[in-house]
Amino acid sequence: MKEPRIEKNTVQETLVVPLYGRMLGSELFPSILQDPYARDALTRLEFDVSQFDQKRDSLAWKFGSLEGILRSRDILFEIEAYLKAHPQAAIVNMGCGLDATPLLADSGSMRLYNIDHQHVIQTRNVLIPPMECETNLVADLKDTAAWIPQIDASHGVFLFAAGVFMYFQKDEVRDLVLALRRAFPQGVLVFDTLGAFGVKTLMK
Repeated sequence: MKEPRIEKNTVQETLVVPLYGRMLGSELFPSILQDPYARDALTRLEFDVSQFDQKRDSLAWKFGSLEGILRSRDILFEIEAYLKAHPQAAIVNMGCGLDATPLLADSGSMRLYNIDHQHVIQTRNVLIPPMECETNLVADLKDTAAWIPQIDASHGVFLFAAGVFMYFQKDEVRDLVLALRRAFPQGVLVFDTLGAFGVKTLMK
């Protein structure tokens, strides 16, 4: 299958920045977390990363990669803790992009669901082919009726959203969280967020 090509200044380019950040973070801070999936995906992706290579030694990019790898490490810690109590649980990566953090915690019996828009899942299917434990779902997170029924939570469910909710409106986050609470009253939800200053910085 032909490797995905991503053009500069497109929506798809937003997939590459966090991927590059996790690769860089793995190189600079290997004692925190190593993400082999990030480097492998970048190697296979048809995209010129030279623009990122020129910035990788800057303080801003080093800090950004540290922040990203710490977020992945924190989420991985929470997943591992949940899987100790619920080894067959469903792990749900909401707005997955090209993130493969849950695969670093594979219990051998967990069920992983990756949810994102069609163009993302199409790219993911090529760069990070789903393993036997994985199901990639094409859906809008806000359309909970389209994807929640597809999650088998009979052995527990752990849901996480990394770098996702800051792109939602406040009422959209509220509605989503309430829908998850109704559907998975015994489940766990982990997410990150930004303050007003962080959002303004992100959007620049």
